[in-house]
Amino acid sequence: MSQLLRIKKMTHQCASRILFLHGLDSSRESTKFHAINAAQKFCINVDYRNLNFKTVENFYDEIIEKIKPALLVGHSLGGYWALKMSLKHKLPTVIANPSLEPDFRSDYPAIDEHDLENDIMQMAYIELGDEILDMYATTKALEPFMHVEAVEGGHHRLAEPNNLNQLIEHIEQNILSYHI
Repeated sequence: MSQLLRIKKMTHQCASRILFLHGLDSSRESTKFHAINAAQKFCINVDYRNLNFKTVENFYDEIIEKIKPALLVGHSLGGYWALKMSLKHKLPTVIANPSLEPDFRSDYPAIDEHDLENDIMQMAYIELGDEILDMYATTKALEPFMHVEAVEGGHHRLAEPNNLNQLIEHIEQNILSYHI
Protein backbone atom coordinates (compact mmCIF):
# COMPACT_ATOMS: atom_id res chain seq x y z
CA MET A 1 0.00 0.00 0.00
CA SER A 2 1.42 3.38 -0.93
CA GLN A 3 2.05 6.24 1.44
CA LEU A 4 -0.91 8.14 -0.03
CA LEU A 5 -3.46 5.58 1.15
CA ARG A 6 -1.83 5.38 4.55
CA ILE A 7 -2.86 8.98 5.14
CA LYS A 8 -5.26 9.22 8.06
CA LYS A 9 -8.91 9.24 7.00
CA MET A 10 -10.06 12.73 6.12
CA THR A 11 -11.64 14.43 9.09
CA HIS A 12 -12.53 17.61 7.24
CA GLN A 13 -14.47 18.30 4.09
CA CYS A 14 -12.74 19.19 0.88
CA ALA A 15 -13.14 22.92 0.30
CA SER A 16 -12.90 22.70 -3.49
CA ARG A 17 -15.83 22.78 -5.88
CA ILE A 18 -15.95 19.30 -7.45
CA LEU A 19 -17.73 18.10 -10.57
CA PHE A 20 -18.26 14.32 -10.51
CA LEU A 21 -18.74 12.58 -13.86
CA HIS A 22 -20.63 9.30 -13.44
CA GLY A 23 -20.23 6.09 -15.42
CA LEU A 24 -22.18 4.67 -18.36
CA ASP A 25 -25.29 3.31 -16.64
CA SER A 26 -24.89 5.31 -13.46
CA SER A 27 -26.15 8.61 -12.08
CA ARG A 28 -25.74 11.10 -9.27
CA GLU A 29 -27.06 8.34 -7.00
CA SER A 30 -23.69 6.60 -7.43
CA THR A 31 -21.93 5.43 -4.27
CA LYS A 32 -18.80 7.16 -5.63
CA PHE A 33 -20.53 10.55 -5.74
CA HIS A 34 -21.93 10.13 -2.24
CA ALA A 35 -18.55 9.00 -0.88
CA ILE A 36 -16.85 12.26 -1.90
CA ASN A 37 -16.36 14.31 1.24
CA ALA A 38 -16.91 17.81 -0.14
CA ALA A 39 -19.31 20.59 0.69
CA GLN A 40 -19.54 21.70 -2.95
CA LYS A 41 -19.94 18.67 -5.18
CA PHE A 42 -22.03 18.41 -8.31
CA CYS A 43 -23.10 15.61 -10.63
CA ILE A 44 -25.41 15.98 -13.59
CA ASN A 45 -27.08 12.82 -14.91
CA VAL A 46 -26.13 12.11 -18.53
CA ASP A 47 -27.77 9.49 -20.75
CA TYR A 48 -24.54 8.54 -22.56
CA ARG A 49 -26.14 5.68 -24.48
CA ASN A 50 -28.47 7.99 -26.40
CA LEU A 51 -26.09 10.92 -26.95
CA ASN A 52 -23.20 11.04 -29.37
CA PHE A 53 -19.66 12.02 -28.38
CA LYS A 54 -19.92 15.62 -29.62
CA THR A 55 -23.21 16.23 -27.78
CA VAL A 56 -21.77 14.98 -24.49
CA GLU A 57 -18.58 16.97 -25.05
CA ASN A 58 -20.57 20.18 -25.65
CA PHE A 59 -22.76 19.45 -22.61
CA TYR A 60 -19.76 19.01 -20.31
CA ASP A 61 -18.14 22.16 -21.74
CA GLU A 62 -21.27 24.13 -20.80
CA ILE A 63 -21.54 22.54 -17.34
CA ILE A 64 -17.88 23.27 -16.57
CA GLU A 65 -18.36 26.89 -17.63
CA LYS A 66 -21.46 27.20 -15.41
CA ILE A 67 -20.25 25.35 -12.31
CA LYS A 68 -16.59 26.39 -12.58
CA PRO A 69 -15.26 23.38 -10.67
CA ALA A 70 -11.74 23.39 -9.28
CA LEU A 71 -11.47 19.62 -9.70
CA LEU A 72 -13.01 16.84 -11.78
CA VAL A 73 -13.64 13.35 -10.44
CA GLY A 74 -14.82 10.58 -12.75
CA HIS A 75 -15.56 6.87 -12.58
CA SER A 76 -15.55 4.43 -15.52
CA LEU A 77 -16.95 6.30 -18.55
CA GLY A 78 -17.00 9.37 -16.30
CA GLY A 79 -13.25 8.83 -15.87
CA TYR A 80 -12.93 8.90 -19.64
CA TRP A 81 -14.81 12.20 -19.75
CA ALA A 82 -12.86 13.59 -16.80
CA LEU A 83 -9.62 13.00 -18.72
CA LYS A 84 -11.02 14.61 -21.88
CA MET A 85 -12.35 17.64 -19.97
CA SER A 86 -9.26 17.90 -17.75
CA LEU A 87 -7.09 18.50 -20.78
CA LYS A 88 -9.55 20.82 -22.51
CA HIS A 89 -10.25 22.97 -19.43
CA LYS A 90 -6.89 22.55 -17.64
CA LEU A 91 -8.52 21.10 -14.52
CA PRO A 92 -6.89 18.69 -12.05
CA THR A 93 -8.56 15.30 -12.07
CA VAL A 94 -9.07 12.14 -10.04
CA ILE A 95 -10.27 9.13 -12.00
CA ALA A 96 -11.40 5.73 -10.73
CA ASN A 97 -11.41 2.54 -12.81
CA PRO A 98 -11.65 4.58 -16.01
CA SER A 99 -12.82 3.27 -19.35
CA LEU A 100 -9.99 4.25 -21.69
CA GLU A 101 -11.53 2.66 -24.80
CA PRO A 102 -15.32 2.97 -24.66
CA ASP A 103 -16.90 0.50 -27.06
CA PHE A 104 -20.62 1.10 -26.57
CA ARG A 105 -20.64 3.64 -29.44
CA SER A 106 -18.44 3.93 -32.51
CA ASP A 107 -17.93 7.71 -32.24
CA TYR A 108 -15.93 7.64 -28.97
CA PRO A 109 -12.18 7.84 -29.63
CA ALA A 110 -9.93 5.95 -27.21
CA ILE A 111 -7.90 7.87 -24.63
CA ASP A 112 -4.39 8.20 -26.03
CA GLU A 113 -1.07 9.86 -25.20
CA HIS A 114 -2.41 13.23 -26.40
CA ASP A 115 -5.07 13.09 -23.67
CA LEU A 116 -2.56 12.06 -21.00
CA GLU A 117 0.73 13.79 -21.74
CA ASN A 118 0.29 17.17 -20.08
CA ASP A 119 1.28 19.11 -16.97
CA ILE A 120 -2.17 18.95 -15.35
CA MET A 121 -2.28 17.08 -12.05
CA GLN A 122 -4.16 13.86 -12.70
CA MET A 123 -4.39 10.88 -10.34
CA ALA A 124 -6.02 7.48 -10.65
CA TYR A 125 -7.54 5.13 -8.11
CA ILE A 126 -7.74 1.58 -9.46
CA GLU A 127 -9.33 -1.51 -7.94
CA LEU A 128 -7.65 -4.35 -9.82
CA GLY A 129 -10.51 -6.80 -9.18
CA ASP A 130 -12.69 -5.01 -11.74
CA GLU A 131 -14.85 -7.64 -13.43
CA ILE A 132 -15.78 -5.43 -16.40
CA LEU A 133 -12.59 -3.62 -17.45
CA ASP A 134 -8.97 -4.81 -17.47
CA MET A 135 -7.51 -2.61 -14.74
CA TYR A 136 -4.06 -4.21 -15.04
CA ALA A 137 -3.83 -2.91 -18.63
CA THR A 138 -5.35 0.42 -17.56
CA THR A 139 -2.79 0.78 -14.77
CA LYS A 140 0.05 0.06 -17.20
CA ALA A 141 -1.34 2.62 -19.67
CA LEU A 142 -1.74 5.36 -17.05
CA GLU A 143 1.41 4.96 -14.92
CA PRO A 144 3.76 6.81 -17.31
CA PHE A 145 1.52 9.88 -17.10
CA MET A 146 0.13 10.13 -13.57
CA HIS A 147 0.19 8.75 -10.06
CA VAL A 148 -1.82 5.54 -10.01
CA GLU A 149 -3.05 4.12 -6.71
CA ALA A 150 -3.76 0.48 -7.58
CA VAL A 151 -5.12 -1.89 -4.95
CA GLU A 152 -5.73 -5.63 -5.15
CA GLY A 153 -9.31 -6.81 -5.07
CA GLY A 154 -12.33 -4.62 -5.31
CA HIS A 155 -14.67 -4.48 -8.29
CA HIS A 156 -15.87 -2.16 -11.04
CA ARG A 157 -18.36 -0.29 -8.87
CA LEU A 158 -15.54 0.23 -6.30
CA ALA A 159 -15.48 -1.61 -3.01
CA GLU A 160 -13.82 1.36 -1.30
CA PRO A 161 -15.10 4.57 -2.93
CA ASN A 162 -14.01 6.53 0.16
CA ASN A 163 -10.41 6.06 -1.02
CA LEU A 164 -11.10 8.76 -3.62
CA ASN A 165 -11.01 11.30 -0.81
CA GLN A 166 -7.29 10.81 -0.15
CA LEU A 167 -6.47 11.59 -3.78
CA ILE A 168 -8.81 14.58 -3.78
CA GLU A 169 -7.19 15.83 -0.58
CA HIS A 170 -3.72 15.35 -2.08
CA ILE A 171 -4.62 17.44 -5.13
CA GLU A 172 -6.29 20.07 -2.97
CA GLN A 173 -3.23 20.37 -0.71
CA ASN A 174 -0.76 20.49 -3.58
CA ILE A 175 -2.49 22.62 -6.18
CA LEU A 176 -5.85 24.00 -5.20
CA SER A 177 -4.86 25.52 -1.87
CA TYR A 178 -3.48 28.48 -3.83
CA HIS A 179 -6.87 29.17 -5.42
CA ILE A 180 -9.34 28.52 -2.61
